[in-house]
Amino acid sequence: MDNLPSLGREIARLRQARGLTQKALAELSGMAPSTLARFESGGVAEFGSGKLLRLLGALEHELSFSPRHRAAMPDDALAERRRTFDANAGSGED
Repeated sequence: MDNLPSLGREIARLRQARGLTQKALAELSGMAPSTLARFESGGVAEFGSGKLLRLLGALEHELSFSPRHRAAMPDDALAERRRTFDANAGSGED
């Protein structure tokens, strides 16, 4: 996710998967239902980290980070060649 609207949609998906209404999740996270509704629908320009962390906590999720893009390194190509070689060696192919 790289923008607030996609983050809001994911929060909505998690909320629905837990069977919670917007009102129930808003109460659990200490915010107004209208704030949550605007966030889930992409209607906010900013959303505080404290609010996000409270939402995630109420949904029993946590924030984690992963690289957006990673440039391939020579070691990656070598590792891929070894995996391919090992897979072919185990299959009896030459």
